[in-house]
Amino acid sequence: MWRRYRDLVVDDDVQVLSRLDALFRTDPTARGVGARLVSWGHGDAVVSAEVTEQQTNFMGVTHGGVIFTIADIAMSVASNSFGRVALAVRLDISYLRGTRPGDQLIATATTTHTSRRFGHHRLDLTRGDELVAQASGTTYRTDEWHFGQQSWPADWPHD
Repeated sequence: MWRRYRDLVVDDDVQVLSRLDALFRTDPTARGVGARLVSWGHGDAVVSAEVTEQQTNFMGVTHGGVIFTIADIAMSVASNSFGRVALAVRLDISYLRGTRPGDQLIATATTTHTSRRFGHHRLDLTRGDELVAQASGTTYRTDEWHFGQQSWPADWPHD
C-alpha cells in the first residue's frame, strides 16, 4: 500500500489514504499493460510489469511505448500522492537497453521538486539490477483535490 505516509498518518488520515490507494488501483491503462502498483508514498511510487510477447515490436524486444506507459503510470501515482490532482505535461525518456518477454520491469518514480503549480519527477526503469530506461517528467498541479479538499486534514503535507 503506501510507504512513507505510514509515519505521518493518524487514524483520520487512513480513510482518505485508503481511498486514494483504491483510486490508483483502478487505472484501466495499468491493467491493460499488466502493470501492478507495488507501493507508493509521499511523492514516490513503484510499479511493476512483466513483459508479454504482445508487448514486443517486430524485432522481439519490448516496444518503447510499453516502457513509456509503465513510466507514465508510476509518475501519475507519485504526482497524485500529495492529494491534489496532477496531470502530466511532459515526459522524456531514454531507452538504455532492450528487454524481452518474461522480463520483470520495475518503474520507480521519485518527485524531485514541487512548486504550487508544477511537480518534477525522476523515473528509473529496471530489470533486476540493470537500468533499462530513465525518464524525467513534469506535472501540472491543479487546485482540485482528490475527494475534495475537505477530505484532507488541515495539516496534511501539501508540498
